[in-house]
Amino acid sequence: MIIFIKHTNAQLTYSELRVEYDSAWQYKNLQLIPIKFKERNTETSFTTTKKSPPITFAQALAEHKLKVQEMQYEMGADVNWLQVTNHSKQYVILQSGEILEGGKQDRMIGETKFIAPGTTDYVNVFCVEKRRWDEKPRSFTYQGVANSEVRKAMDVSGMQADVWKEIDHQFASLKKKSETFSYLDLYKDAIRQDTDYTNFFQRKMDECDRNLAGFVFVSGKKILSAELFSSTDLTSMSFPNMVDSYVQTVATNGAKPEVQIDTIKTFLNKILQNEEAQKEYVSAHGKVHKSNNKIIHLLAYP
Repeated sequence: MIIFIKHTNAQLTYSELRVEYDSAWQYKNLQLIPIKFKERNTETSFTTTKKSPPITFAQALAEHKLKVQEMQYEMGADVNWLQVTNHSKQYVILQSGEILEGGKQDRMIGETKFIAPGTTDYVNVFCVEKRRWDEKPRSFTYQGVANSEVRKAMDVSGMQADVWKEIDHQFASLKKKSETFSYLDLYKDAIRQDTDYTNFFQRKMDECDRNLAGFVFVSGKKILSAELFSSTDLTSMSFPNMVDSYVQTVATNGAKPEVQIDTIKTFLNKILQNEEAQKEYVSAHGKVHKSNNKIIHLLAYP
Protein backbone atom coordinates (compact mmCIF):
# COMPACT_ATOMS: atom_id res chain seq x y z
CA MET A 1 0.00 0.00 0.00
CA ILE A 2 1.46 3.34 -1.05
CA ILE A 3 0.60 6.52 0.83
CA PHE A 4 1.99 9.89 -0.09
CA ILE A 5 1.43 13.56 0.57
CA LYS A 6 -0.27 15.55 -2.14
CA HIS A 7 0.51 19.24 -1.87
CA THR A 8 -2.05 21.78 -2.99
CA ASN A 9 -1.23 24.94 -4.90
CA ALA A 10 -3.74 27.04 -2.99
CA GLN A 11 -2.62 30.56 -2.18
CA LEU A 12 -3.60 31.78 1.25
CA THR A 13 -4.59 35.22 -0.07
CA TYR A 14 -7.76 37.06 -1.11
CA SER A 15 -7.44 35.55 -4.58
CA GLU A 16 -8.63 32.23 -3.15
CA LEU A 17 -10.06 33.14 0.26
CA ARG A 18 -13.03 35.07 1.61
CA VAL A 19 -13.57 36.30 5.17
CA GLU A 20 -17.05 35.79 6.61
CA TYR A 21 -17.31 38.79 8.93
CA ASP A 22 -21.08 38.46 9.20
CA SER A 23 -20.90 34.79 10.26
CA ALA A 24 -18.61 35.02 13.29
CA TRP A 25 -18.77 32.28 15.91
CA GLN A 26 -18.84 33.80 19.38
CA TYR A 27 -19.08 32.34 22.87
CA LYS A 28 -18.34 34.28 26.04
CA ASN A 29 -14.87 35.83 25.65
CA LEU A 30 -13.86 34.30 22.34
CA GLN A 31 -14.85 35.09 18.77
CA LEU A 32 -13.82 33.10 15.70
CA ILE A 33 -14.22 34.74 12.29
CA PRO A 34 -14.23 32.05 9.58
CA ILE A 35 -11.93 32.33 6.58
CA LYS A 36 -13.03 30.05 3.74
CA PHE A 37 -11.82 28.97 0.34
CA LYS A 38 -13.87 30.68 -2.39
CA GLU A 39 -14.14 27.49 -4.38
CA ARG A 40 -15.02 24.19 -2.85
CA ASN A 41 -11.66 22.86 -1.73
CA THR A 42 -11.69 19.19 -2.59
CA GLU A 43 -7.89 18.97 -2.47
CA THR A 44 -6.39 17.36 0.59
CA SER A 45 -2.93 17.36 2.03
CA PHE A 46 -2.88 13.59 1.83
CA THR A 47 -3.59 11.05 -0.84
CA THR A 48 -4.40 7.88 1.02
CA THR A 49 -6.83 5.00 1.26
CA LYS A 50 -9.80 4.86 3.59
CA LYS A 51 -7.98 2.15 5.54
CA SER A 52 -4.99 4.41 6.23
CA PRO A 53 -6.09 7.99 6.88
CA PRO A 54 -3.59 10.41 8.46
CA ILE A 55 -3.66 10.57 12.24
CA THR A 56 -2.82 13.15 14.87
CA PHE A 57 0.24 13.21 17.08
CA ALA A 58 -1.92 12.49 20.14
CA GLN A 59 -3.50 9.41 18.54
CA ALA A 60 -0.18 8.09 17.27
CA LEU A 61 1.39 8.30 20.74
CA ALA A 62 -1.64 6.81 22.47
CA GLU A 63 -1.61 3.85 20.09
CA HIS A 64 2.19 3.44 20.36
CA LYS A 65 2.62 4.07 16.65
CA LEU A 66 5.20 6.78 17.22
CA LYS A 67 8.42 6.81 19.22
CA VAL A 68 9.83 10.12 20.47
CA GLN A 69 13.42 10.32 21.71
CA GLU A 70 15.90 12.97 22.72
CA MET A 71 18.95 13.18 20.52
CA GLN A 72 22.00 12.16 22.49
CA TYR A 73 25.44 13.74 22.19
CA GLU A 74 28.64 13.48 24.22
CA MET A 75 27.56 16.51 26.27
CA GLY A 76 24.00 15.19 26.78
CA ALA A 77 20.68 15.56 24.99
CA ASP A 78 19.92 18.34 22.51
CA VAL A 79 17.27 20.65 23.98
CA ASN A 80 16.05 21.94 20.63
CA TRP A 81 15.47 18.74 18.65
CA LEU A 82 13.65 15.46 19.12
CA GLN A 83 13.90 12.31 17.04
CA VAL A 84 10.53 10.92 15.94
CA THR A 85 10.05 7.46 14.44
CA ASN A 86 6.74 6.55 12.80
CA HIS A 87 6.19 2.79 13.09
CA SER A 88 2.74 2.90 11.48
CA LYS A 89 1.48 2.76 7.90
CA GLN A 90 -0.14 6.18 8.27
CA TYR A 91 1.07 9.73 8.02
CA VAL A 92 1.23 11.47 11.39
CA ILE A 93 0.81 15.23 11.68
CA LEU A 94 2.62 17.10 14.44
CA GLN A 95 1.20 20.54 15.15
CA SER A 96 3.09 23.60 16.28
CA GLY A 97 2.41 24.25 19.96
CA GLU A 98 1.71 20.68 21.05
CA ILE A 99 3.32 19.77 24.38
CA LEU A 100 5.19 16.68 25.51
CA GLU A 101 5.82 16.00 29.19
CA GLY A 102 8.89 13.97 30.11
CA GLY A 103 12.34 13.52 28.65
CA LYS A 104 14.97 15.52 30.47
CA GLN A 105 12.72 18.58 30.11
CA ASP A 106 9.13 19.13 28.92
CA ARG A 107 9.02 20.31 25.31
CA MET A 108 6.72 22.21 22.94
CA ILE A 109 6.65 21.26 19.26
CA GLY A 110 8.01 24.16 17.22
CA GLU A 111 6.73 23.26 13.76
CA THR A 112 3.79 21.75 11.93
CA LYS A 113 5.16 18.71 10.19
CA PHE A 114 4.19 15.43 8.53
CA ILE A 115 6.01 12.26 9.58
CA ALA A 116 5.83 9.69 6.78
CA PRO A 117 5.03 6.03 7.47
CA GLY A 118 8.03 3.91 8.43
CA THR A 119 10.43 6.86 8.69
CA THR A 120 12.53 8.64 11.28
CA ASP A 121 12.61 12.43 11.25
CA TYR A 122 13.75 15.30 13.44
CA VAL A 123 11.46 17.91 14.95
CA ASN A 124 12.31 21.39 16.21
CA VAL A 125 11.14 21.89 19.82
CA PHE A 126 11.26 24.47 22.61
CA CYS A 127 11.76 23.80 26.30
CA VAL A 128 8.77 24.71 28.49
CA GLU A 129 10.38 23.68 31.79
CA LYS A 130 13.52 25.66 32.35
CA ARG A 131 14.64 24.35 35.77
CA ARG A 132 14.65 20.61 35.18
CA TRP A 133 17.35 18.64 33.40
CA ASP A 134 17.22 15.03 34.57
CA GLU A 135 20.18 12.76 34.07
CA LYS A 136 17.79 9.92 33.25
CA PRO A 137 15.02 10.99 30.87
CA ARG A 138 11.42 9.97 31.43
CA SER A 139 9.15 8.65 28.71
CA PHE A 140 7.31 11.38 26.81
CA THR A 141 3.55 11.72 27.21
CA TYR A 142 1.21 13.94 25.20
CA GLN A 143 -0.21 16.92 27.12
CA GLY A 144 -2.29 18.89 24.63
CA VAL A 145 -1.34 22.30 23.31
CA ALA A 146 0.09 25.51 24.79
CA ASN A 147 -2.03 28.62 25.08
CA SER A 148 -1.89 31.18 22.31
CA GLU A 149 0.39 33.60 24.17
CA VAL A 150 3.12 31.00 24.65
CA ARG A 151 2.75 29.98 21.01
CA LYS A 152 3.01 33.64 19.98
CA ALA A 153 6.28 34.03 21.92
CA MET A 154 7.64 31.01 20.05
CA ASP A 155 6.34 32.02 16.61
CA VAL A 156 7.26 35.70 16.52
CA SER A 157 10.83 35.62 17.84
CA GLY A 158 11.79 31.96 17.57
CA MET A 159 13.89 32.48 20.70
CA GLN A 160 13.90 30.06 23.63
CA ALA A 161 14.45 32.95 26.04
CA ASP A 162 11.21 34.60 24.93
CA VAL A 163 9.24 31.40 25.52
CA TRP A 164 10.61 31.18 29.07
CA LYS A 165 9.90 34.90 29.60
CA GLU A 166 6.24 34.44 28.63
CA ILE A 167 5.87 31.41 30.91
CA ASP A 168 7.45 33.40 33.78
CA HIS A 169 4.97 36.21 33.07
CA GLN A 170 2.05 33.80 33.29
CA PHE A 171 3.30 32.36 36.58
CA ALA A 172 3.50 35.90 37.97
CA SER A 173 0.06 36.86 36.65
CA LEU A 174 -1.57 33.77 38.19
CA LYS A 175 0.50 34.12 41.39
CA LYS A 176 1.73 30.55 41.12
CA LYS A 177 5.06 28.96 41.96
CA SER A 178 6.88 25.92 40.65
CA GLU A 179 10.17 24.19 41.36
CA THR A 180 10.94 23.77 37.68
CA PHE A 181 8.70 26.49 36.20
CA SER A 182 7.08 23.95 33.91
CA TYR A 183 4.35 25.41 31.75
CA LEU A 184 2.21 22.41 32.66
CA ASP A 185 2.28 23.38 36.35
CA LEU A 186 0.25 26.46 35.46
CA TYR A 187 -2.79 24.43 34.51
CA LYS A 188 -2.51 20.89 35.88
CA ASP A 189 -4.45 21.71 39.05
CA ALA A 190 -7.39 23.03 37.05
CA ILE A 191 -9.32 21.97 33.98
CA ARG A 192 -7.15 23.25 31.16
CA GLN A 193 -9.99 23.75 28.75
CA ASP A 194 -13.47 25.04 29.40
CA THR A 195 -15.78 22.37 28.00
CA ASP A 196 -18.59 24.90 27.47
CA TYR A 197 -16.34 26.76 25.04
CA THR A 198 -15.07 23.67 23.28
CA ASN A 199 -18.51 22.07 22.99
CA PHE A 200 -19.95 25.27 21.51
CA PHE A 201 -17.24 25.70 18.90
CA GLN A 202 -17.20 22.00 18.00
CA ARG A 203 -20.95 22.18 17.34
CA LYS A 204 -20.38 25.17 15.06
CA MET A 205 -17.68 23.23 13.25
CA ASP A 206 -19.95 20.21 12.84
CA GLU A 207 -22.75 22.37 11.44
CA CYS A 208 -20.66 24.32 8.91
CA ASP A 209 -19.79 23.33 5.34
CA ARG A 210 -16.20 22.55 6.37
CA ASN A 211 -14.75 24.56 3.48
CA LEU A 212 -12.52 26.33 6.00
CA ALA A 213 -8.99 27.63 5.60
CA GLY A 214 -8.87 28.96 9.16
CA PHE A 215 -9.99 31.76 11.47
CA VAL A 216 -9.27 35.13 13.00
CA PHE A 217 -9.37 34.87 16.81
CA VAL A 218 -10.63 37.85 18.86
CA SER A 219 -11.10 38.53 22.56
CA GLY A 220 -11.85 41.80 24.31
CA LYS A 221 -10.30 44.67 22.38
CA LYS A 222 -7.57 42.46 20.91
CA ILE A 223 -7.07 40.45 17.77
CA LEU A 224 -5.25 37.40 19.07
CA SER A 225 -4.15 36.03 15.70
CA ALA A 226 -5.08 34.71 12.30
CA GLU A 227 -4.39 31.02 11.73
CA LEU A 228 -4.66 29.42 8.28
CA PHE A 229 -4.06 26.04 6.67
CA SER A 230 -3.51 24.99 3.08
CA SER A 231 -6.51 22.66 2.94
CA THR A 232 -9.79 21.93 4.63
CA ASP A 233 -8.65 18.58 6.02
CA LEU A 234 -5.73 20.21 7.84
CA THR A 235 -8.06 22.85 9.27
CA SER A 236 -10.43 20.14 10.51
CA MET A 237 -7.66 18.03 12.03
CA SER A 238 -6.12 21.05 13.75
CA PHE A 239 -9.39 22.60 14.96
CA PRO A 240 -9.57 20.99 18.44
CA ASN A 241 -6.03 22.10 19.26
CA MET A 242 -6.65 25.59 17.92
CA VAL A 243 -9.73 26.07 20.06
CA ASP A 244 -8.04 24.62 23.15
CA SER A 245 -5.11 27.00 22.74
CA TYR A 246 -7.24 30.15 22.54
CA VAL A 247 -9.71 29.01 25.21
CA GLN A 248 -6.82 28.63 27.66
CA THR A 249 -5.85 32.23 26.91
CA VAL A 250 -9.29 33.84 27.20
CA ALA A 251 -10.30 31.79 30.24
CA THR A 252 -7.68 33.61 32.32
CA ASN A 253 -7.20 36.82 30.37
CA GLY A 254 -10.19 37.47 28.11
CA ALA A 255 -13.20 39.75 27.77
CA LYS A 256 -16.25 40.14 25.58
CA PRO A 257 -15.04 40.67 21.98
CA GLU A 258 -15.29 44.33 20.96
CA VAL A 259 -12.91 44.72 18.00
CA GLN A 260 -14.42 46.61 15.07
CA ILE A 261 -14.62 44.92 11.68
CA ASP A 262 -12.59 47.73 10.06
CA THR A 263 -9.74 47.00 12.47
CA ILE A 264 -9.82 43.32 11.58
CA LYS A 265 -9.92 44.16 7.85
CA THR A 266 -6.86 46.39 8.21
CA PHE A 267 -5.01 43.56 9.95
CA LEU A 268 -6.01 40.94 7.37
CA ASN A 269 -5.11 43.20 4.44
CA LYS A 270 -1.49 42.98 5.58
CA ILE A 271 -1.65 39.20 5.35
CA LEU A 272 -4.07 38.37 2.56
CA GLN A 273 -3.58 41.12 -0.02
CA ASN A 274 -0.93 39.21 -1.95
CA GLU A 275 1.89 36.73 -1.39
CA GLU A 276 4.63 39.37 -1.30
CA ALA A 277 2.92 41.42 1.42
CA GLN A 278 2.09 38.25 3.32
CA LYS A 279 5.69 37.07 3.31
CA GLU A 280 6.97 40.45 4.51
CA TYR A 281 4.40 40.77 7.31
CA VAL A 282 4.54 37.22 8.60
CA SER A 283 8.34 37.16 8.63
CA ALA A 284 8.20 39.80 11.36
CA HIS A 285 4.85 39.03 13.01
CA GLY A 286 4.21 35.32 12.73
CA LYS A 287 5.32 32.01 11.35
CA VAL A 288 4.85 29.86 8.25
CA HIS A 289 5.28 26.11 8.28
CA LYS A 290 6.11 24.42 4.99
CA SER A 291 6.30 20.95 3.51
CA ASN A 292 8.25 20.50 0.27
CA ASN A 293 8.51 24.29 0.09
CA LYS A 294 4.71 24.74 0.14
CA ILE A 295 2.97 26.58 2.98
CA ILE A 296 0.80 24.22 5.00
CA HIS A 297 0.20 26.34 8.14
CA LEU A 298 0.40 30.10 8.65
CA LEU A 299 0.07 32.14 11.85
CA ALA A 300 0.02 35.94 11.96
CA TYR A 301 -0.23 38.24 14.96
CA PRO A 302 -1.01 41.97 15.26
